[in-house]
Amino acid sequence: MFEGLKDMGKLMKQASEMKAKMKRVQEELKKVRVSGTSEGGKIEIALSGELECLDVSIDPSLIVAGNTSLEKSVMKAFNDAARKAKELATSKLSDISGGLNLPGL
Repeated sequence: MFEGLKDMGKLMKQASEMKAKMKRVQEELKKVRVSGTSEGGKIEIALSGELECLDVSIDPSLIVAGNTSLEKSVMKAFNDAARKAKELATSKLSDISGGLNLPGL
C-alpha cells in the first residue's frame, strides 16, 4: 500500500525538478541571439531564443525605390531566424524531457 505513495512522491520530485530545469532553459533562451539571413547575407535579422526581434540590418544597396522584393527578402530572413530559434528551443527542452513529446513544448 505504501509503495504506491513512495512512487508518487518520486514522481512529484521528478516533476518539480523538470519544472525548475525548464525555467532555467527559458531564462537561457531569453539571452540567446539567433540570426537569419537572405539575399546572400545582405539582410540579417537577429532574434532572441524567445522569438523577440533584436535587430534588423539591411544593406543600403537593396533600398531602391520600387524594390518590391525587399519585403519578401526581409520575411525570408525573419523566418530563417525563427526556424533556428525554434530548433534551439526544441533541442534544449527535449534534453530536459528525455525526448518525450510533451504538449506545449
